[in-house]
Amino acid sequence: MGFSFNFFGTQEVRKFNYRPRFYDPEKEERRKKFGDHSAEKKPYVPGQHLKGSLRDGNYSRTEEIGRNQKVIGVITTFLLFAVIYLIVKYYPLLLEALSK
Repeated sequence: MGFSFNFFGTQEVRKFNYRPRFYDPEKEERRKKFGDHSAEKKPYVPGQHLKGSLRDGNYSRTEEIGRNQKVIGVITTFLLFAVIYLIVKYYPLLLEALSK
């Protein structure tokens, strides 16, 4: 014996009303009767639906990623040495300017 009190009133039941845009009932009946012959049947080839790293040139993409990482590593190393060189060269000048 519970009391149902809702501040906004009772909620309406939500309905699902889906109407397909391109639905042809006659075409659907023909498809059910005679089968779907719109797509041409191709013979089955084993492995045609596999997605592997060596299929369709995906291996070259992974190789390219490795090459890009090497270039980024070389540039980073060069910049690191450049920063270390500049610190070593100008650190004494910085200390001298701060001590004045």
